[in-house]
Amino acid sequence: MSTNIIDDVVDGTRVNSFHLMIMFWCSMLMLFDGYDLVIYGSVLPQLMVEWKLPAVTAGIIGSSALFGMMVGALSLGSSSDRIGRRRVILACLVVFGLAAFGNGFCENSTQFVICRFFTGVGLGGMVPNIVALVTEMSPKAKRNIMVTVMLSFFSVGGVIAAVMGKVITPTFGWRANFLIAGLPLLTLPILFRWLPESIAFLLANRRFVEADRVLRKLAPSYRGGAESLASTMSTTSVKSTQSRIVQIFKDGRAADTLLIWVAFGMCMLMVYGLNTWLPKLMTANGYSLGSSLTFLITLNAGAVLGGLASGWLADRWGGKGTLILFFAVATVSIGLLGYKQNAFILDVLLMLAGATTIGTLCIVHAFAAQFYPASVRSTGVGWAAAAGRFGAVAGPALGGYLVSMNLPITFNFMVFAVPGVIAAIAITLTSRTRKPSAENAKIAVAAAD
Repeated sequence: MSTNIIDDVVDGTRVNSFHLMIMFWCSMLMLFDGYDLVIYGSVLPQLMVEWKLPAVTAGIIGSSALFGMMVGALSLGSSSDRIGRRRVILACLVVFGLAAFGNGFCENSTQFVICRFFTGVGLGGMVPNIVALVTEMSPKAKRNIMVTVMLSFFSVGGVIAAVMGKVITPTFGWRANFLIAGLPLLTLPILFRWLPESIAFLLANRRFVEADRVLRKLAPSYRGGAESLASTMSTTSVKSTQSRIVQIFKDGRAADTLLIWVAFGMCMLMVYGLNTWLPKLMTANGYSLGSSLTFLITLNAGAVLGGLASGWLADRWGGKGTLILFFAVATVSIGLLGYKQNAFILDVLLMLAGATTIGTLCIVHAFAAQFYPASVRSTGVGWAAAAGRFGAVAGPALGGYLVSMNLPITFNFMVFAVPGVIAAIAITLTSRTRKPSAENAKIAVAAAD
């Protein structure tokens, strides 16, 4: 057997029930992610009234979860390459589930910020790991679409959050939305039983029996056996002496890594800025609160379609071309939202904005995951996501500042459109459109401490 064990066994397989099981549960985790993040934007108008929050303070609260995501992506995203993706995913579920549930009991903005921060830590550590896990477990021909379908469930969670904000809040108050956010904790026993560990991690840590078991589920025709894996690894394994953070900049990856970080940051600025402030901005533009929450639903519904479309297009055009197109459309659609439109045009613009911002976030994760070798994939995606969180933190804070300045609504939306131009330029300047050769799955360099 070749040393490129994952390439040899996984890439040519057909999608089976085991693939779908992994994708289903990772999709549910992304749904929880979307709900927990978007729910703040849907309850923000009521929260500002009840606690008499100024716009700048509300923006800071919104940014606290995103700052937590940056911390989680940097610490937990990287640590999984050493201690395993499965352990980190389950630990993150506990952290964000408890913290989001705790928001429902907060009595002031300080308590709220603390809970939102730890919600972000859990979510930020989880996302790079489920992206890396689904990327590794997916057949090559279906990899982009499987990753983006999974990530598009962020938007499904966002739609649910917006619907809950519109339906539940008037009757039960804003706290009920956060109590619902604790329900993901009920899935912990199921995930503990069924979520597999990364093959790359198992092989790197010489857990050959477990790796063989997972490989047989992914590819029923596989007949290598644990002894074969042990024999192959004993002759090819090489201990890496460099830190994983250093490795993401090695072998000509430095410039592209920085450009990917810029694209992540600009994309997340648009995503989290709009999800936090769209209801408030549309209310300021003369729409009722009920209509403004409907706009948030439309935005996230468009994101679901955009996530699916981006994966399909990326498997045919490549991730680079798809990203450039989507960022260009995002720039135009967001810029036009500031102008009064009839209902049909407004819905189309919102759908396009959701599809090409939140939907683009799906493919930019897949783009990064396929760029890095398996030994540092979680580290690479985690650091890209962490760099992107600077944009995510800036988005809600920027929205709060713009609202507090009472600037024209057209100007506010134009400001949120500019990052699309910057992101498109960054992706255009990347030199690579695919993962760096077969190195992406070499286990010979995947040995962990």
